[in-house]
Amino acid sequence: MNLNLIHSLFGSSSPLKRSDIETYGRTTDPLVKNAVEQKAAADSFDADAMEGWEELGYDTGALNRLDKQFMPKSNLGWYIGGGLAVAGIVAVAVVVIFTWNSAEPESEALVQQAEVETDHEQLNITLDESDVVLPALIEQMHDAPELKQLQPSIIKQDFHDIEAIRRKEPPGPVAELPILELSTDRHRDVEIIRKHEQAKEIYLHDLKLIDYRNYRSQPQVKTRQMILTGLPADYEETGMEEQDPTWQEVNVPYIDFIDKSMRIFGQGNYKRALSRFETVLETYDMDVNARFYAGLCLYNLGEYDQSIPNFEACINGPYSNFDEEAKWMIGLTYEHMGERVKARKIFEEIEKEGGYYKDQATKKLR
Repeated sequence: MNLNLIHSLFGSSSPLKRSDIETYGRTTDPLVKNAVEQKAAADSFDADAMEGWEELGYDTGALNRLDKQFMPKSNLGWYIGGGLAVAGIVAVAVVVIFTWNSAEPESEALVQQAEVETDHEQLNITLDESDVVLPALIEQMHDAPELKQLQPSIIKQDFHDIEAIRRKEPPGPVAELPILELSTDRHRDVEIIRKHEQAKEIYLHDLKLIDYRNYRSQPQVKTRQMILTGLPADYEETGMEEQDPTWQEVNVPYIDFIDKSMRIFGQGNYKRALSRFETVLETYDMDVNARFYAGLCLYNLGEYDQSIPNFEACINGPYSNFDEEAKWMIGLTYEHMGERVKARKIFEEIEKEGGYYKDQATKKLR
């Protein structure tokens, strides 16, 4: 992997500077601390990063070796700034997101998240492929106008309300299908599970998911990761060597991969979330979770013609957990596409079937 490319991808600017973190750790002035805290609060990534920096004593010296590793030799005069941001907690791991500013603006900045493990000797950063680069087709997409998006907060509220209604109703049958021994190679779930039933659910980051741990034996997602190793400043002159970063094919536990994906989706990073859901579908092509949230990502990116097949796959898939939501989204998608006849037909079906979206469908039909 070309280090210049990685540096350019990490070259997006962040509201929180490394100097801000150092100042925050040194000063006793409450006004100065408050100013930095407000600056961090303006960005969810920086807000999370401050918790990680607290564990490090607000000492950014551990990143000096990484600066040298990622800074192209021909461009040492470039600004080294940016906040370090992070997502993920592994044992005593700290969460830090970091960026280096480049004098040349990027066409579109990627918010980078790194899962960081620290000890007294080195800083290891594990990057998923989607942390570094997006597929070309996804990279070219752009967020739809905000008024045409369905924000994660609205989706979470819908899930909460639907769950409250279900608790008042007699419980329906829940699929108790046998756990199947499946390899992590791409396979077609639909050939193995043909029923369309309500599956057991789990909520991650307040977003509903089918808990596939009940239906797959040791579910894993095949992806690529890179481990970057940097030595703290105190160890720069000890002669310890850094390893060159390389991509490795790995199998990540499904629940861990989907958890990070839902966090990214909830933060509104739809392109990066979409890339991760597509990675899931490369292993499990009928994964209802990935289909539904990939559809939502495409909807919020204004890629309406691509979102509908994902929602339809939910309705035609092995589990019924997202049937109501998927049909409603199909109606909204047709509406945004200007397909009024198709949209009206969907809303009429929703009104007739009843359910959570009945009243909203009725308003659409007026």
